[in-house]
Amino acid sequence: MEGRQVVVTGATQGIGREAARQLAAQGARVVLACRDVERAEAVAEGIRRQHPGAQVEVGPPLDLGSLESVRSFAAAYKKRHRRLDCLVNNAGTNYTKPWFTPEGVGGLCQVNYLGHYALTRLLEDMLQASAPSRVVNVSSVTHRYGWVGEVGKFLSSWRPGSYYPSTKLANVLFAYELQRRLGEHGVQSCAVDPGGVASNIWTGSVFSRPPLSWFIGNLYAPPSDGAAAVVHAASVPWGQERKAAAAINARWMGTDSSSNGSSHGRRRRHAAHAAPDLRFYARGLFASPAVTSWRGTPQDPAPGLLDRVRGALWGGTAVVASLLDYPLRRITGGRLNSGTRPAPSAPLSYNAGLAAQLWDLSADASGLPCEPQIAGAAAGALASARD
Repeated sequence: MEGRQVVVTGATQGIGREAARQLAAQGARVVLACRDVERAEAVAEGIRRQHPGAQVEVGPPLDLGSLESVRSFAAAYKKRHRRLDCLVNNAGTNYTKPWFTPEGVGGLCQVNYLGHYALTRLLEDMLQASAPSRVVNVSSVTHRYGWVGEVGKFLSSWRPGSYYPSTKLANVLFAYELQRRLGEHGVQSCAVDPGGVASNIWTGSVFSRPPLSWFIGNLYAPPSDGAAAVVHAASVPWGQERKAAAAINARWMGTDSSSNGSSHGRRRRHAAHAAPDLRFYARGLFASPAVTSWRGTPQDPAPGLLDRVRGALWGGTAVVASLLDYPLRRITGGRLNSGTRPAPSAPLSYNAGLAAQLWDLSADASGLPCEPQIAGAAAGALASARD
């Protein structure tokens, strides 16, 4: 990562702060994209003290809950900087009361998904001009419980649209669709599951109160450990794991063509292209078949009895994995469960038709063109922004 320009969203606490710290320690020039600039300045100063010579700066204010703020950040970033080698879409929230943006988008969906979609699209010219570049979407094991329902209503609904697992599923769908559209133009896009982490994401839930808070605080990984998976996804040479990713894609791609996701988006653009190199990274037990083999009932919010039993069994397995993952790593001094590697994501996440529909819906909601700016046109737009 030496000398590479990286933007990390949500870097004032938790996984984002630790990912920024680790990337800066590896020599990256890190820009903290945060809503609270004052707290971000304190984080930047802390990183510089811990790693003398680290190149860390605080970017313009970024409130992912506001499309206006996202647009302002992107415009200001282009004026300040000449390149963008890696964008880490990390910021997220959970356990909030229902709220909606002025555009009618559910709050969790806006912060966890649409804000990052719009940010990435607004910076897509810079990412192409800096190719090979990378976009990392931080997802969660819970994306395996997510569903989309009627695509046209996803952004404006509180459930499933602002149901946390569904926003994390949307992160993976977006990561894969970005790879389909811009992968051949030098933008490498992937998603990552950081595992069970004792972060602020639990605040305001039953898990933040005893006795469950004890399990989270003592058995889940600290943010610095969870950030390791994110940093791996941001920094591993893309070609190094191509064969492993290809084997996963050959098995899982197209496994779910059910329900409304089976239809193509407004315009299908990829039929003649080679199979995309889709990447989902997970660590330790979260990359094990016990967790990744869950097929789920992603399009059915009211599954039948057999599906509910299967879901409960898998849920129990995932909980056990989350409680054992970090303790095994800690007890063995990192000899077990330390590796981050490509793993299968939820079957629904490979549904290209559903991803294309969600992309087009998100473009309309963000006031962006459905087609990304490509190559020469992107370079010209970037040059104009710098002038």
